[in-house]
Amino acid sequence: MNVLLDQLKTEVLTKELKLLFKEAYELGVQDSQKQFQYPHLLTKLDLTEIFQVKEATVNKIVGIKGFPKSQFVSARYPRDEVFKWMHANSGKCRDI
Repeated sequence: MNVLLDQLKTEVLTKELKLLFKEAYELGVQDSQKQFQYPHLLTKLDLTEIFQVKEATVNKIVGIKGFPKSQFVSARYPRDEVFKWMHANSGKCRDI
């Protein structure tokens, strides 16, 4: 009886984990599709869409020390670095 119960618990856990992993994978794919729809170098207009704020707020964000900027093209921001920065600093931008 105990073996059967353990087997049922294992089967239920396996099904739940498969569902959880599938949902996590699908969310990851959706996030990647959103991120990679933008060009490699972002403009301030792109940043207003990404951050869902007005241009005045974007001007404050790009002025934050450490915000990624292109070293070769002015007023352009490297997409992948911006997303890394955003995830690393999302809780730190409350006073903007």
